Amino acid sequence: MMSNEHKFLITYGLHNFVTHALSNGLHTFTIRGVENQKMVHHAQSLISENYGKVASIQVS
Repeated sequence: MMSNEHKFLITYGLHNFVTHALSNGLHTFTIRGVENQKMVHHAQSLISENYGKVASIQVS
């Protein structure tokens, strides 16, 4: 069964360049930095809007 986070990534088309991990209630989203900067910013905005302070966003 797919997690809500995985469904979120698929729904917004982020699943090809964003990964998710959950640890101690903190959602960590890792964005591949080689992606177009406009898409990186878009992903950061969507994650922040949907997960707020319980999310850590990293660009690698």
